[in-house]
Amino acid sequence: MDGELIFILIYCVYFVLQLGFAVHILLTRHEEPSSALMWLLVIILLPVAGMILYCFFGIIRIKTVGMRVQRIQDFVDSSKNKYLGKQFKTYLKNLNEFIPPPEESSENRKILDNLFPLRPPLRGNKLELLKDGTSAYPRMLEDIKKAEHSIRMQSFIIMNDPVGKAIFDALEERAEKGVDVKVQYDSFGSFKASFSYFFHRYVKKKLRNLAIRPFSPFNILTPWRIQLRNHRKLLIIDGRIAYIGGINISEENVKTKKLPRRKHIHDLHCRIIGPAVAAFQMTFLKDWVYSTRSKLVAEELPYDFPPQKEEGASLVRVVDSGPGQNYQGSKNVFFAAAATAKKTLWILTPYFVPGRSYIQALAMTAARGVDVRVIVPKNNNHPFVAQATQSFYRSLLFAGIKVFEKRGDFSHAKAMLADSEWAFMGSSNCDVRSFRLNFELDFCVRNGQFIDDLKKQFDEELAASREITLKAVNNKSVLVKLRENFCSLFAPIL
Repeated sequence: MDGELIFILIYCVYFVLQLGFAVHILLTRHEEPSSALMWLLVIILLPVAGMILYCFFGIIRIKTVGMRVQRIQDFVDSSKNKYLGKQFKTYLKNLNEFIPPPEESSENRKILDNLFPLRPPLRGNKLELLKDGTSAYPRMLEDIKKAEHSIRMQSFIIMNDPVGKAIFDALEERAEKGVDVKVQYDSFGSFKASFSYFFHRYVKKKLRNLAIRPFSPFNILTPWRIQLRNHRKLLIIDGRIAYIGGINISEENVKTKKLPRRKHIHDLHCRIIGPAVAAFQMTFLKDWVYSTRSKLVAEELPYDFPPQKEEGASLVRVVDSGPGQNYQGSKNVFFAAAATAKKTLWILTPYFVPGRSYIQALAMTAARGVDVRVIVPKNNNHPFVAQATQSFYRSLLFAGIKVFEKRGDFSHAKAMLADSEWAFMGSSNCDVRSFRLNFELDFCVRNGQFIDDLKKQFDEELAASREITLKAVNNKSVLVKLRENFCSLFAPIL
């Protein structure tokens, strides 16, 4: 009898917990029916394990975190004139001279101005396209070693390898010379390095000018933080030079012989000089205040906002997106491109799981006669995501959208080119995670040599790719289709 009573009590507790999870799902995910249905099935079909999975991957608290981030942003915006010194005041005073008048003929400009009223496009920038770590890291190290006043670095992944050590040794050397260095990393993406001697060596030294902080660290009591990742990759030197794109700090981007070929990563990055650098600086500053819960101190930031001047012909709009920061900003840019492209819309992304609504938007774009192309890697570092992507091939091809698989090394490159006139590049993938969950940092660019260089890069990507045909997709075996369709069920959380 005692055993039966214990069993009944355990079952009642389990039922109450399961009911509580179901209520939470219905209250928090009513705007995402497919995601809500998926999680209801998970907690019903996977007893106990389903609840644990939901705690780590289902509870996201976007609104709560978004409100906290928004409060930090409001604080920084309201106090920047007081704390950031005369250099920033001078920049604000001269900012309007870098904002060009609206282009009456540019539908895309009007849409983006309405979407991002506080992120205007800034003219006078010079951009340099960097291919893989073999091009990016030497340029980054060269500029780091020349830094005179400040270095700000942010990366999703920082690895405990020769590349990570070389960059941190250079940062340490500059800090010892009096340069103010601030480094921010994502606690999930840099998990391995953050628990290694590599990180602690620099933290333990407690150099006055070197600060290293995680963005929103998670623990067992806050499992939802694992979902809200800071996916940004940014390096700013003296407030004058910015590096941004998809390249993390890892030797896998260098393609060394000691690494197996399957670990080599192809990626794109960008070096920017000009007025847009200050906009990237503001994004880093807000993230830093959020991570450290610190106040702005004028003495720490005297050189972050030097007077800017025209350096080139490119028009750049910085797009920082995430909970509390232009929420779903990168998603809005992708949709704006689909709505306004007139001739061509080419998308290069390692992970293409954007949801049905964006696939339908691309289908409408192709129906208008626009040449829509999607380039994804044939060899993906996340096979589950690759299977989900392939489940969409038939819908894409049937709508007249061309799909290409890039052969060779895993391609982590992400960029979008519309009508060979404007581009979008940065940390965002074309997937639900970048659209809704991650803190991302990207930029839109028009004019200048960069557009031509990116067009050539797209041509190279296409030349190294194989076009997928509808016949090949239809000829897949039933087991392959089942596997792909099963993976696609998890698209809302991939």
